Amino acid sequence: MRILKLPDVWFLIGLLALTAGGAVALARPEATDAESRRMSYSRHPWQAAFDALSATCGAGLLTYDYAEDYTPRGRRILTLLGVAGAALYLAAAAHALRRIRVAGVPTRVPHPLLVVAAFVVVQAAAVGAYLLASRAGPATDAPSLTEAPLRAVAAFSSLGWATSAEQSTAAWPLTLLAWVGALGWPMWFAPVAPLARRFGRRRTTLAVAGGYVAALLVAAVLIAGFEAPRGMMGRDGPHTHAARQTFSGRFVRALHQTTAASAAGLPTEPLDGANATDATKVTLALLLIVGGLGGSATGGVQWPLLLWAAAGALGALGWLGSRRPAPDVARWMHAGLACVVIGLLLAGVVAGGMLLLENIAASPYQPAPTFADAFLDAASITAGGGLTTGVVDAVTGPQLEVGIGRKVSLYAYGMVWLMFGLLAGRMVPLMILRRVGSLAQRDPARKMGPVGLEPTTNGL
Repeated sequence: MRILKLPDVWFLIGLLALTAGGAVALARPEATDAESRRMSYSRHPWQAAFDALSATCGAGLLTYDYAEDYTPRGRRILTLLGVAGAALYLAAAAHALRRIRVAGVPTRVPHPLLVVAAFVVVQAAAVGAYLLASRAGPATDAPSLTEAPLRAVAAFSSLGWATSAEQSTAAWPLTLLAWVGALGWPMWFAPVAPLARRFGRRRTTLAVAGGYVAALLVAAVLIAGFEAPRGMMGRDGPHTHAARQTFSGRFVRALHQTTAASAAGLPTEPLDGANATDATKVTLALLLIVGGLGGSATGGVQWPLLLWAAAGALGALGWLGSRRPAPDVARWMHAGLACVVIGLLLAGVVAGGMLLLENIAASPYQPAPTFADAFLDAASITAGGGLTTGVVDAVTGPQLEVGIGRKVSLYAYGMVWLMFGLLAGRMVPLMILRRVGSLAQRDPARKMGPVGLEPTTNGL
């Protein structure tokens, strides 16, 4: 059947198959701690299904604690699901891009199997370098031989559980590893001259990468400013020593936050309550929604489509001249704008649903989360990340089971809603690219548009 050959269709089938198998594996007693399982017996099948889907979609928000509740076998299963989901996503994105025809020939996008092979090879090299560097460091700081490879693979594959919010600056090596993974296949191919000449333009790729780095620096400057102390005492909270630092100290911590959030959705600082301002939370959420440089396993819009969206917006305002763009250029502008708008709307809708569920299930003495709190958690769900202010736990946690004052368990409603967000966030970019490819095949594109924005150089 022709429909099974569509990239978003076979990706969805593969995603659901991985999730089903992962849920069965995680539900087995060998995957979780017995005490943790006993404390949430009725929720356990739901938790296994949710965590399997979250891992396969590249999100780091798990209902069980990765380090405390999962056994070594469970952690290996989660890592395998995450890597398989990332490889499947890269293959589907490359397939969708190859369907787009420019001047009657396929765009210069490598075969999906070549993209997956590059993902595996570069990941193996990067993880190996990380492990060698960690062994060469102080023995007290070196991770265990069993956990270090899993954490490193999770960082490169953009799985948000590679670090915890309490690790702070000690997680810089994993953040840098995640950043290498977020650069995507155009940058992975850049050092190999034959592949770089065939599948990209080094100058354009490096220019886009420079813009990506500059955006992370600007976001870090903004967060350093947002976290500046107010008045003589600053904000109250257990971690507000960061706000009382000098600007340079806050900037370094903020740069760690922005890089980790954009690269793999890794938490580096606690974000609940007064530990971060609403402006900081919204900035991090936007970084998650934008995603990595392009051609990587990170979720979100990714930079090439963001640039096309910006070009489309400037063109709509008449700032790029009055000349109508060629059909292929217009299609990419529309695709970029669609991804940006739908990505923001999807995160907003998921956030609104979480606030509604939290308000229904919350106790009278529980402080209400702000929209910024829910928006950051929703961005982690839809764009694949592990940043949370606690709203996800508020709508899926054990406090929502049947008990005193509660006649029905409510956690299933929260989990179903968030699983919808996980699936939609992973599927939307592929569906838009597939639609662009279908239009391009019906109407072969003409000459390419603005130099530096070619979709062929950066992929998704």
